[in-house]
Amino acid sequence: MHDTLSRMRKGNMLVYTINLLRANARVFLSFYFGLQYLKGLKRSQKLAFLFAKCIITSSFMKNKNKTKKPASPYLLVLLSFVGVILLGSVLLTLPFAHKDGQWGQYMDSLFIATSATCVTGLSTYANGIGPELTFFGQIVVLLMIQIGGLGFITIFTFFISLFQKKLQFKDRLFLSQAVNSNTIAGVSKFVKRVIGIVLVIEIMGFLLGLPIFLSVPDYSVPEALWVSFFTSVSAFNNAGFDVFGAYSLIRIAENPIIYGLPTWAYYYLCSYIMILIVLGGISFITIIDVIILRQKPRQWNSFVKIVLITTGILLVSGFVSFCLTDVLSGNINSFEAVFQSVTLRTAGFANFNQNDLSVAGKTISCLFMFIGGSPISTAGGIKTTTIFIIILCLIRFLQGKSITAFKREYTRTSILKAMSLVFLSLLAVVIGFIVISSLESGKELATSENVIFEVFSAFGTVGLTTGLTPSLEIGSKIVLIILMFFGRLGPITLFQLFQSEIDGQENIHFKHVQSDVIIG
Repeated sequence: MHDTLSRMRKGNMLVYTINLLRANARVFLSFYFGLQYLKGLKRSQKLAFLFAKCIITSSFMKNKNKTKKPASPYLLVLLSFVGVILLGSVLLTLPFAHKDGQWGQYMDSLFIATSATCVTGLSTYANGIGPELTFFGQIVVLLMIQIGGLGFITIFTFFISLFQKKLQFKDRLFLSQAVNSNTIAGVSKFVKRVIGIVLVIEIMGFLLGLPIFLSVPDYSVPEALWVSFFTSVSAFNNAGFDVFGAYSLIRIAENPIIYGLPTWAYYYLCSYIMILIVLGGISFITIIDVIILRQKPRQWNSFVKIVLITTGILLVSGFVSFCLTDVLSGNINSFEAVFQSVTLRTAGFANFNQNDLSVAGKTISCLFMFIGGSPISTAGGIKTTTIFIIILCLIRFLQGKSITAFKREYTRTSILKAMSLVFLSLLAVVIGFIVISSLESGKELATSENVIFEVFSAFGTVGLTTGLTPSLEIGSKIVLIILMFFGRLGPITLFQLFQSEIDGQENIHFKHVQSDVIIG
């Protein structure tokens, strides 16, 4: 009897999780409406939020007359992000989350919550989150960064594995898909390793930052500890948020904390942040195989080789490109070119004003932001493996050879996914650019190059900005919110969410006659 009850509890674990997320979404929204009622929102705003609530809650209603289908792990990933964003947006609206003690604007809170959970770094606060948010508000942002970087399901799986010695096969399969693990049997071990890697690297980053921030006269010891920890977590998760002010790592008089650092401390700060950014964007699988297991290059699988080679090429080519377009013309110096090449791995920290870049420099930045980091990491974008497959297909097609590399032939499914992902991502960026350009028409700062830069930054979850974001209209902010959400979750869930339907359609007992179509 005990074994039977135990199996029932394990079998219902995932259903309970989904119901919990659904219930929390309703609670978060209901709590928010109550708070906003006390503030006395306008009728139009109340109707808008009530409409949103109806849409969200109605999507979870059950039809008892229909046959229940197994929940998709990718849908659970999507819902977990939505739940974290909704909760964070409510908490950031509260008066004690703001230093002025006033209620926050919900749209700004929703934007910051999305930006933090999707580890982007764009902010609608003109002075940054440091001067705007209290310690409580900054903790909320940091927690969302950590959850967004790792993924709610990864953290959930970690705690489940701590309290349950053994998971059923169906649960292991479900969770391995949700955390994007390529193993089923070792999903718990993989997640524990990921959590361990994150803790070790973030603590190392925290310790590396202490000598700098403890030497800042404006910081007390507790403040220095907090700033060092916040910077480490934000850098490793490629979030781009900081508590210095509105100017990130730009060394100007308007940014007194950074401006007051000695030269050695400034370069030391930027250098260890670059290391954290790269470690956060090269995939946990790469860190496990190369650093923890200390595998030799000949033992690396094709994924690790693709990640390391593509990342190296992007870093070097980015530096060389910025040297040609902006260093030679005097817009930036060589160290800033190195930092720009690294931060475009979707980190979002900046050590110079992005408006200083030439048009060619901004174009190159948009390309690198679109590519982003690697799969199963804290980075965004279409990922290094995607661009590798696309370029490999082009080269092999011109050579008239099959799609092979590292003694592996890549499947038709991988190729179609890569091409479809690039097409849909470009489509999303183009639509976002058109909508925002229309809404912001006539504004001095909203030039075409600034708008397209902001759109690529949002989709790639980078966070670099030309200063346009705080002045955007509500409609434009909503577009960026959608782009950040799609950019963070799209590469993970876009295809997998509908994979069962695709597989079902392919399960047929006949084949159509193949035909060529005239191209070009």
